[in-house]
Amino acid sequence: MKNLLTFFCLLFLVLTSWNQIYSQSGSINNTLGSGGSFVIKDASTTFLTLDQANGYLNLSKSLTLLETSGATVGVIYKGSNKFIHNYTPSGTMGRNTFVGINSGNFTMSMNSEDPDEASYNTAVGYNTLKDLTYGYNNSAFGNEALSLNTTGYQNSAFGESALKLKTTGSANSALGVMAGFNLTSGDNNTFIGAGAFASAEVVSNEIVLGNSDITTLRCNTSTISALSDRRDKKNIKYLPLGLDFLMKIKPRLFNWDRREWYEDGISDGSKMNKTPTAGFIAQELDSVQINTGAEWLNLVLKTNPERIEATPGNLFPIVVKAIQDLKFENDALAEENKKLQNELELLRASIAGIVKAEVKAAFLRAVENKESAVEVSLLGSTD
Repeated sequence: MKNLLTFFCLLFLVLTSWNQIYSQSGSINNTLGSGGSFVIKDASTTFLTLDQANGYLNLSKSLTLLETSGATVGVIYKGSNKFIHNYTPSGTMGRNTFVGINSGNFTMSMNSEDPDEASYNTAVGYNTLKDLTYGYNNSAFGNEALSLNTTGYQNSAFGESALKLKTTGSANSALGVMAGFNLTSGDNNTFIGAGAFASAEVVSNEIVLGNSDITTLRCNTSTISALSDRRDKKNIKYLPLGLDFLMKIKPRLFNWDRREWYEDGISDGSKMNKTPTAGFIAQELDSVQINTGAEWLNLVLKTNPERIEATPGNLFPIVVKAIQDLKFENDALAEENKKLQNELELLRASIAGIVKAEVKAAFLRAVENKESAVEVSLLGSTD
């Protein structure tokens, strides 16, 4: 590509010079003989060669283009389409890099007096960042990545159609074919994997790993660390929800039969997954948290009414509280049982004493009454 561009630019200069020297009007046609070369050099250095045998153009120095400040300056085209440019709107810092048919545009401008606007953007691929106006620090790599972004800044899209529909919003990141494709506006979202879609067209602060076909999430650790520093928390108190709340939750066994597997979007069981799985029903979780005044638990994500999602991990503190409740109840029962055991032992000892006294009295009566030895022996020893 570099050689080809160099060829056209330098050839234009050469032909222009020849025209000034040798042509009064019309065109100039210079033909190389078979195996011949066109060479530009000085006494010791060859700057450019064009070989007839292979058509290759070789440049031993550098090619310099003017800074792109207009639609026809410093632009390299493929056919009638702009292909490489670094358009710099007046007053901005510029430093944009656009490579690909119709990547970037020539209508970027400043929205304020901030020179960073419409600056520091990089786009590689067909139609990447083609609608950008005064967004900055955007990076787009792949066919139509970030193609509709207008004013968003600090977005990164890597993959065909990644973040394609996003028009505004900032600090979004997408990696994979069509990653974040359906997002139109929102900030600070991360999409990783092919077809990793946002929960809704307008959301913020989401992380999406993979598409709906992902069945296994693998890592060398089974836990995820999260901010939990006491210094960042206020109004700390004991959790009021525990065993009673947990008993209202309904764990379910079910088979997936996703609507998206059907052309009309209506599941009828014909494509149902044969392997069952365990989990919860989002609507049932939502009903429990609403009826108990605990929507603050955020057990259900409802940003998209057509795709309600569950967050069962938020039940963990309640599970811990329920276990503690059971432990307290068990400890109380154990203490009560211990007390009953002591009372039972005292009762047994008392009964044994009474029985022993009664046997002794009976023996004495038997002796007094001179009863037979057989009868006495039946009463047992008083020792």
